[in-house]
Amino acid sequence: MNETDFVQKSVTIQKGESVTLVNDSAAIHVIENGSWVDGVQLPKIEAGAPQIQASVDGNISQIIGPFNTAGTFHLYCTVHPNMNLTVIVH
Repeated sequence: MNETDFVQKSVTIQKGESVTLVNDSAAIHVIENGSWVDGVQLPKIEAGAPQIQASVDGNISQIIGPFNTAGTFHLYCTVHPNMNLTVIVH
């Protein structure tokens, strides 16, 4: 992550794995289930998704997951508009 966005917009992992979020800036990110759509926050926990509520302070990393169900899951930063991440689990 940089100051206002995910560097990668999508990651693909295997079922049972977790995702490591790396914050390469001083900005604080609050990551939750859902997406930004047209500038509006849409919180949503998709079926099979782990519930994510992570505060990722500046210049640290944090592990989220595990993602134990195959599917496509959406995460977003509640602080930064249009900061979305798609997690694809096989």
